[in-house]
Amino acid sequence: MVNDIIILYIDSSGTHTMLDTFKIKFKFDKSIKLKKYTTKYFIATQKVLFDENKGKNVCLRFCHFSESAIVCGVAEVISLLKFVLNKKIKKLNIKYLPDGTIAKKYEPVLIIEGDYQLFGHLENIIDGILSRRSSIATNVHNFIKETNEDKFMFMSDRNDDYLLQPYDGYAAYVGGAKKFVTEKQIEFIKTDPSVSATGTIPHALIQQFNGDIVKTLQAYKKSLPNNIVVGLIDYNNDCLGEIQKLKDANFNNLDYVRIDTSSSLVDLSLQQKNKNWKDNIELYGVNPTLIQEVRKKLDDVGYKNTKIVISSGLTLDKVKDYESKKLPVDMYGIGKSTTKINVFFTGDLIKTNGQYQAKIGRNNNIDSSIEKMQSLK
Repeated sequence: MVNDIIILYIDSSGTHTMLDTFKIKFKFDKSIKLKKYTTKYFIATQKVLFDENKGKNVCLRFCHFSESAIVCGVAEVISLLKFVLNKKIKKLNIKYLPDGTIAKKYEPVLIIEGDYQLFGHLENIIDGILSRRSSIATNVHNFIKETNEDKFMFMSDRNDDYLLQPYDGYAAYVGGAKKFVTEKQIEFIKTDPSVSATGTIPHALIQQFNGDIVKTLQAYKKSLPNNIVVGLIDYNNDCLGEIQKLKDANFNNLDYVRIDTSSSLVDLSLQQKNKNWKDNIELYGVNPTLIQEVRKKLDDVGYKNTKIVISSGLTLDKVKDYESKKLPVDMYGIGKSTTKINVFFTGDLIKTNGQYQAKIGRNNNIDSSIEKMQSLK
């Protein structure tokens, strides 16, 4: 729905837009209300403060320690507070940076002021939400800065707990991703018409056709005539040979080929052209030489419009290298490098009854930062 699309941020990689995050219906376990997910010491803290009649009005600030990060998870945290507190959320003063904001080290991302008994037990949960979501959003953003959103496919579905797919997908979306591989990854964002869940073919399908790429793709096209056809060409560790087989069979519906060569293997074509291939680490797995050979082979046999997807262990450094060399890669399928947690949030109580009081090192004044933040109405 176009009316739900807002400008997210503008940087060197372009203008990024996304859905209005506050219209997303995040889901929460009812056990949160029973404090089953709360660190024990926060539960104990609330009891002691209640018994001593302390902590009536506090200020809890959340910030991260990375040089820069894409903020993600704030809309979810505010939904969490509404879920737990219901109408009592109106007793809190909440200030925040919207998901998609670029936040610097120590810059407050979320500030909650009010009675500690209402929300103190949620601190560790909020830390976790902000850390994971912001890490994924930042990782994806960094990849897309090197390429663009059209060349990036979010393939983290097999790297973590399947229940995280909607949340990881949302975080990747905040980072700029538009292409996903499962329906659950786009559960929260599917009303954005620019988002899609698509895919290639797995090695499992080729295996069922006894390793025959031609029969595999013929069957695929017959069964799914409206789908794009992506030939996975590394099953037999002979990418060029697979392309030739498809050409010899007059298979003309080859939209993409995907190279997913294991880092423990050297493709047969590179073995044949390099006498000392076993000792050349640059020839293993998906590598620049193989990518260029595949492009040349596609062009030579008439697949000039067929595009190349690469996957298998891609890191940000590899993508930077490939892009700097202007390799003929049309799409990167990236998984585990996107879900590495490297943006760590912490919540700190910094005020009691309006007066600054905080752990040394966490007691910097936030008054000037608050001016940049939005208030929950």
